[in-house]
Amino acid sequence: MKGKVSVGIIGAGEGASFLMEILKDNPETKIAGIAHRSENRPAIVEAKKLGIELYKDFRDLAEAPDIEILIDVSGSPDVEKYLENDKKSKAQLLPPLGTWLLWRLLEESKTRERETARNLTEQQVLYSAGVMLASAANTRQTLDLIMESALNILDMSAGTLALYTEEESAMTIRASLGFQEDALPIGFEWRLRPGGLTGHILSNNHPTVIEDIEAVTEFETRPLKDIGVRSLIATPLKVTGKIVGILYVDDFRTRKFTPREINILSLLALQAAAAIDKALLLERAELMAVTDGLTKLYNHRFFTRALDKEVRRCQRYSSTMAVLMVDVDHFKNFNDTFGHVQGNVILTTLADILKRSARDTDIVARWGGEEFALILTETPREKAEMVAKRIRKEVEETFFPGADRQPLGKISVSVGVATYPEDSLDSIDIIEKADKSLYRSKEMGRNLVTMYDKKWDVARK
Repeated sequence: MKGKVSVGIIGAGEGASFLMEILKDNPETKIAGIAHRSENRPAIVEAKKLGIELYKDFRDLAEAPDIEILIDVSGSPDVEKYLENDKKSKAQLLPPLGTWLLWRLLEESKTRERETARNLTEQQVLYSAGVMLASAANTRQTLDLIMESALNILDMSAGTLALYTEEESAMTIRASLGFQEDALPIGFEWRLRPGGLTGHILSNNHPTVIEDIEAVTEFETRPLKDIGVRSLIATPLKVTGKIVGILYVDDFRTRKFTPREINILSLLALQAAAAIDKALLLERAELMAVTDGLTKLYNHRFFTRALDKEVRRCQRYSSTMAVLMVDVDHFKNFNDTFGHVQGNVILTTLADILKRSARDTDIVARWGGEEFALILTETPREKAEMVAKRIRKEVEETFFPGADRQPLGKISVSVGVATYPEDSLDSIDIIEKADKSLYRSKEMGRNLVTMYDKKWDVARK
C-alpha cells in the first residue's frame, strides 16, 4: 500500500490554518513542513503542537526531497515567481485556483456546521419554550416566559408584551423586561389610532422591523425614542385571525436583523399566540367560576374562602380586618314597582360604588340578591366605620330614576360592620356578627351604619 502524500505549505496566515484543518486528519496526506515568517501566527502555534517541521526560508521547504506537493498560501509575488521559474525540486505545485477551491470547500463546510448548530440551538430554544408554555401555571407566567424566550433568541436588551382589547380597541402591557420601572410599566394602556405604528403592526401577519428608529418618518415614534429605544422587532400575535396582542423586542442601539432572526421570532410568535389564547380562556373560565355574572364582583363562594384566608393571615401577623355587610333598603318594593331590569341598574351601580370605595387588597362580593359583602384588609375598627359611612352617604346621594317613590324617598343602604380581633376571631362568626349589625340598622330605620356591639351578646345571655 502506498504511503501518505507529503505536503508542504508555504505561508502561515489564515489560508494555512484552513489547510491544516483539512489535511491534518486526512489518512491520505501528511503535512511534512510549513514555511513561515512569523512565530506568532495561529497556524505555527498549531504546527508546533502537531510536531510539524518548520522552515524559516520557503526555498528550503520547496527543495526538501521528501515534499511531494507544495501549496502556496503566502500571497507573495516573490514566492510565486520562484515556484513558477526557479524551483529546484520535483514537488508538484498546487496552483492558486486549487488552493482557493480547497479553502472555499472548507469555508462552506464550516458554514454548514455553524448553520446546523444554529438550527439545532434554535429548535431547542423553540422546543423548550413550547414545553415551558405548556406547563405555565397562569397567564402571568405564560407572558413572562414568552418575553424571556424572545430576548434570549435575539440577544436583545428589552421588550414588552401587550394584549389587545377588541371592545375598547386598546393595548395593555402585561409583561415588560429591560426598561426602567416608569418607562413601560405593566398596566400601561394606549388606544389604537389611524395611521399609528400599533395599527400597522397588527395589520400584518409578519414582524415589523425597525433597524434605526431615527430613520422612521411614517409613524410617531417619539415615545419610544424618549425611553431610549433605537431598534425593534414587533410581531403580531394572532390565533385563527383573531388578534391576541403584540410582542415587542427592543434594543437601545441601532442594529441589523437577519432573515433568520425575523423568521425564528415569527415561529415563537405562533407558539406564543396559541399559549396566551389558551391561558386567557382558562383565566376567564376561572374568573367566571368565582364572579357574579351581573355585577362582575366576586361571588359568595369566593368571599367565604377569601375570608378564611384573611382570618388566618390576621392570626399569623396579629393584624386587623373588617367585614361589611351591605343591603339595599326596600329593594323588593323597587323591583315590584319598576321591574327587575331597573332593579339590576341599582345593583350594578352599587357594585361600582363599592369597588371605588375599596382598595386593591380589599375583597368586594355580591353575597346574594341585593346584599353585598366586603373584606377590608389591614383596617382597624375606626377606619372601617368611616368607609361604611362613606358608602352609605354616596349611595344616598346617587340619583336613581324612580327613587322618589321608595318608602324613604330615595335609594339607600343599610350597613353592618364587625371587626377582627375586637368582635371575633373566627371567619363564620365574624360574618354572623356583621349580618346581625346589618339587621340592627334595618330595625332602627334603615339607611344606617351599625357597628357590632358585644353588649348584644351579654343581653342575650
